[in-house]
Amino acid sequence: MRSEPDYFVPESLSEQPNARYSLLRGLAISPREYEILALIAEGLADKEIAERAGISRFTVNKHVRSLLLKLEANSRTHAAVKALKLGLID
Repeated sequence: MRSEPDYFVPESLSEQPNARYSLLRGLAISPREYEILALIAEGLADKEIAERAGISRFTVNKHVRSLLLKLEANSRTHAAVKALKLGLID
């Protein structure tokens, strides 16, 4: 039996934890990807995201590509707008 990854609900999701948690799980967005998505929505560039998250720009780019696929978005801005409309970010 394959176990599911352990996901968490970030503090910013506390208003509607059940709905947002379900969306995160349904889209298979990891905690790190959620963090990256929130930073994208703040308008940060890859270099700034890397510095804040303590990861390389290459890793940021990998997470961005993954988020674009999972959210079926064609750009970072499109991903942020979709996440906002879905209620994943405020």
